[in-house]
Amino acid sequence: MTADLTAFLRARLDEDAATPEGALEWHSPGSRVVMAEGFNEYEAYDQSLKVLLERDHSLMPFGCVAVTDYDADAKYIALHDPARTLREVEAKRGLLDAALSDRHHVSADQYETCPCATATDGLAAYTLAALEELNEERRQEDGVEPQCWESCGRDARVRRTLHLLALPYADHPDFLPEWRP
Repeated sequence: MTADLTAFLRARLDEDAATPEGALEWHSPGSRVVMAEGFNEYEAYDQSLKVLLERDHSLMPFGCVAVTDYDADAKYIALHDPARTLREVEAKRGLLDAALSDRHHVSADQYETCPCATATDGLAAYTLAALEELNEERRQEDGVEPQCWESCGRDARVRRTLHLLALPYADHPDFLPEWRP
């Protein structure tokens, strides 16, 4: 599940970054713009842009963009300018990478080491071998795959962080219900 969610998040962040990169070519922080996807003044979802165009004849429609002097519109758009969007994508990628690099609890004693620990968690080869033997014994005795310990919490922290990062994309067709926090 983590691999699928990670791939989903990376794809959405790539999409988020691709859109404003093109907009940076024409957008300047002082300009005021209103955008509506698929500009068509006869479509219901474009009514807000149509109203703006009717309200102020100085606005110039250009594809899906119109320039506006209305402060409320401009302030909202300024908060979501392309440069800010790219900074948000960079921050979310950093959070994603930090979550995925989180480590399981490791001890020199395999009995005090999280059962999910691996060499990437800093586990020495001899402890890793002993932990694998211990996990096999646990599988045989309990009949289940050993889980990350609550006291370690790495898997729960990663899962929670990924679910929170995915939440803004809940309306995406590839979003799965089990990814909700």
